[in-house]
Amino acid sequence: MKKTILAFLVLGSILYLGLMPAMCAEKTITDMNSRTVTISEPVERLVTAGYGFVPCVMAAFGVGDKIVGAGGAWLEGTSVTGPGNETTASFLLPALKEKSSLGRGPTLNVEAAVALNPDLIILEKDCAGQGNSVAGYDKLIDQLQLFNKSFPLVVLKNAACYTPPTPDSAYTRIELLGEIFDKQEKAKQMTDFLKEEVDLVRQRTETIAENEKPSVLVMALSGSEDLAKGKVATVMPDHDCATLYPEITNIKNAYTGEARAVMSAEQLIALDPDVIILVRGTNQPPSDLYEKDDYKAIQSIKAIKNKRVYTTGQMEFYRNHAGLEFPIEMLIEAKAAYPDRFKDINVGEQLTKHYKAIYGLNDEQIKKLKVEMSLDWMDTEGF
Repeated sequence: MKKTILAFLVLGSILYLGLMPAMCAEKTITDMNSRTVTISEPVERLVTAGYGFVPCVMAAFGVGDKIVGAGGAWLEGTSVTGPGNETTASFLLPALKEKSSLGRGPTLNVEAAVALNPDLIILEKDCAGQGNSVAGYDKLIDQLQLFNKSFPLVVLKNAACYTPPTPDSAYTRIELLGEIFDKQEKAKQMTDFLKEEVDLVRQRTETIAENEKPSVLVMALSGSEDLAKGKVATVMPDHDCATLYPEITNIKNAYTGEARAVMSAEQLIALDPDVIILVRGTNQPPSDLYEKDDYKAIQSIKAIKNKRVYTTGQMEFYRNHAGLEFPIEMLIEAKAAYPDRFKDINVGEQLTKHYKAIYGLNDEQIKKLKVEMSLDWMDTEGF
């Protein structure tokens, strides 16, 4: 009898010890702020802060349901009922819109985030030129580190945190998220696909001589109130907050300033670009510039006269709300500038392939997402 009891005790001890690693599993990573972070597994309750990149990657990984709170991932304060009011993150993960807003960027509501009892917080740090935003992020990181015993903090950094900015930071973020959620294989598939899309643009534009480059103006049209005051558009500099990559698209910016600027009709006419790329401002289609009386004052611009106005929809003006579609943005810009070099590429079809490869969406979902992101014009026009 004693031998039997002893045998059961020994067996119980072995089973207990065998289960301990699974119950107390940990992994250590180095985040993009060069911090060593130990994460207890599994991560079941996650708070994301910053913008929408992390939720989009998690949706692609199939772990979006682990998000219990998010900040900056969707267009807060909108009705989210019509085209242009959705982000890729909120389209892929509709439950995000049912959660309380935790604040955008460095304005994360720390108390509300902590109250959600997360296993982990992932912060997307944006170093773009927004006054004291970098100082705001650093202060936020210091605050969140005070709770390190309750939950770890992982800091990711977008391309604006690097000089010069490149898409490499996106690949690094995907790889780190792959480590955290044990999705390394999917992460590699995604980064390989994105790199192929970027290389498609790079390879077709890298031999273009300086005198072959058309002047391209990237701008967001003003809303009715500003338009009434003579402010027609906000123009974008090279790399604008690390979302434009002229060294890859090889386009020449008609605007040579270092920061965004609001311009009048006279100023835009003086630039007289060959090509205009519209980014999300008030979400007008290119046809508005050709037809509407509101823009009669600038219809003498070459790009408008020659009907060489295109749009990247929601992709650029609101940073990181477009998810993982930065190669498609490059492709739109490059084909707009160099139609002959990309005449065999249908960007609308490439976007369909992209959505399927990255997010696993079906045709009906893709059609709806293109409308929401104001990118369905490419299918309509065969671009």
